[in-house]
Amino acid sequence: MNALPAWRDLPSTLDGVALSHRTRAGAAPVLMVHGIGPGTTGRANFGPLLEQAPGLYALYLIDLAGFGASGRLIAQPYFDPGFWVRQIELALDQVLESHGQPPVLIGNSVGAALALKVAARRSELRRVLAIGAPAGGPAPTALKDFWRAPKDAASLARAMRPMTGPALTPAAAMIEARLAPFLQGDYGDYFDAMLDDPDLCLSQVALTAAEAGAIRAKVTVLNGRLDRACPADDLIARLLPLIPDADVTLLGGCGHNVIAERTAEVLSTVERLVAENKPK
Repeated sequence: MNALPAWRDLPSTLDGVALSHRTRAGAAPVLMVHGIGPGTTGRANFGPLLEQAPGLYALYLIDLAGFGASGRLIAQPYFDPGFWVRQIELALDQVLESHGQPPVLIGNSVGAALALKVAARRSELRRVLAIGAPAGGPAPTALKDFWRAPKDAASLARAMRPMTGPALTPAAAMIEARLAPFLQGDYGDYFDAMLDDPDLCLSQVALTAAEAGAIRAKVTVLNGRLDRACPADDLIARLLPLIPDADVTLLGGCGHNVIAERTAEVLSTVERLVAENKPK
């Protein structure tokens, strides 16, 4: 088996905030946007996909401001969809500069909601994959518990269990990696300030009718039937009526962590979208 191409950094700054944007060489561009949660990063969300995606894909992976290797926002609101949308657009411009064609844009959870907002602003996008997208409305208990700075490994494990369909206890290595940012400095305070009002946060990322009307890309939606953070019922009632032409797949027995729980289905969907995204 041939070794996959190495990752390289793309130096990026927005409004004075240093951002972690990385890429892996390939022919067909794919841009990935992670969700919002304790210890979340691009690699943490998309790890299974990164490991199995073929080397022919040119992968672009970002850490949203306030997460991973990216810097923090310096003033409230730390939960700032407008900033994150502009960050994704910056990454989109980096893809266009390198490849001369738009990527398949993949968003996970809140990242999926942000991806849809970007699609409303950028008509050159042709294919968007929204995985476990929040649709607005009151935040479920599982999400409120997850959107809280963990005090220790046990509390983080409790918050993460409902994220999978069978409510499995995460592996110790995953807990350790996601807990690490909270064991240094004041990141826990920053995180709690960012997500102080989960209902408001969800309302801010929810797709509006005006935005939906501006989307020209073909939208594909994957959602777990047992998603307790962004329930399928909310998706069906709130989001899908706004994008009636979207292709929608509800995955039985699957929770919010679709990429890890149903990696094969995600990979096959990405493969199809990459093929459809080729320049005519």
